[in-house]
Amino acid sequence: MGKIFKSLLLLIFIGPVYTFADEAELNEIFTPIIEEMMVENDIQGFVFSVVSSDGALFKKTYGIKNMYTEEPETNASLFHMASVTKTFVGTALMQLHDQGKLDVDKPVVDVVPYFRLVDNRYKDLTIRQFASHVSGMPDFDSNPWHNPQYDEGALERFVRDFISHKFLTHEPETVIQYCNTGYELLGDVIAKASGISFEDYVRENILIPAGMMNSTLLIQEADMTNLNSLHSPQSGELRVADVYPYNRMHGPSSTLISNIDDMARWVQLNLNGGSLDGNRILKKEILDQMWQPAFGKFDEVGFSWQRRMQGDVETIFHGGNDGFRAYIIMIPEHDIGFVWMSNTAGQPYHDFSIKIADKLIDYRKK
Repeated sequence: MGKIFKSLLLLIFIGPVYTFADEAELNEIFTPIIEEMMVENDIQGFVFSVVSSDGALFKKTYGIKNMYTEEPETNASLFHMASVTKTFVGTALMQLHDQGKLDVDKPVVDVVPYFRLVDNRYKDLTIRQFASHVSGMPDFDSNPWHNPQYDEGALERFVRDFISHKFLTHEPETVIQYCNTGYELLGDVIAKASGISFEDYVRENILIPAGMMNSTLLIQEADMTNLNSLHSPQSGELRVADVYPYNRMHGPSSTLISNIDDMARWVQLNLNGGSLDGNRILKKEILDQMWQPAFGKFDEVGFSWQRRMQGDVETIFHGGNDGFRAYIIMIPEHDIGFVWMSNTAGQPYHDFSIKIADKLIDYRKK
């Protein structure tokens, strides 16, 4: 079956499920908030979807892909997802754990023998500690987007070169310290445990089974005609950035490229207990475990996901921030969530997302 024919079948069977009544009400609730935020923060392009386990309830695009060409955003517009990528890393790790190819509660060195620190505590650091940001590993200061590396050895090379001379900054399991570096290591754990590259594993075992046919971890595979431009303040003026934030050294922490249709499917899959269109990506009991407080005591983090109480309602979320902005919040007890992406740096994305979540909780409680 040809790739184009497969894509047509997906379009036939994977369609929006929202009703006109849902769409009208959700548009009335959220579009004024979004448009006000865009004006206040000079946001050029923004896409948004409200999702349940049944599919998209509302989906809309706002603004433009590039301030110079003024090409409008569409559902096909591609965004850099930044740290939202980490939720795919966590899912991949739990798949491999379930298959017996690794144990997330065993030391990383069991899978990646080259892993070393000058701090001898490295020998006992577990996959789960890294996935929950409680390993004590220091993070890197900046991403070298201007000097990207695209070869398959880039990830292991970064882990070897950056990590080997480091000390832990905290005793493991005592402090939450957000750590991109740990996720680069976890990406190579996935590669070593599966026997294929990190990017290939995620594509074959998550993206394709989930029907996320326009998403990729390799920029060379992206449809460049749909790629958003990154807008950022430079010398006090908003401009199109001269470098796209992509580097294969940092694939696991931040380089997924996706669109609103695909990311709505990701939210739906998670709200639906790890299954979508008859494809089981992850067992529901494993997904539920990923959303629990890490080590039974860190209420703010789970396994690759973050957690927050919004009033008396528990939310599961993750944001991404590297010029491009992205955010997912899920409210499992109300079977609803949302995802949004933006092509402009500088917006207050945490506060804005909390405001959206409050409105969504009110909508669902009616």
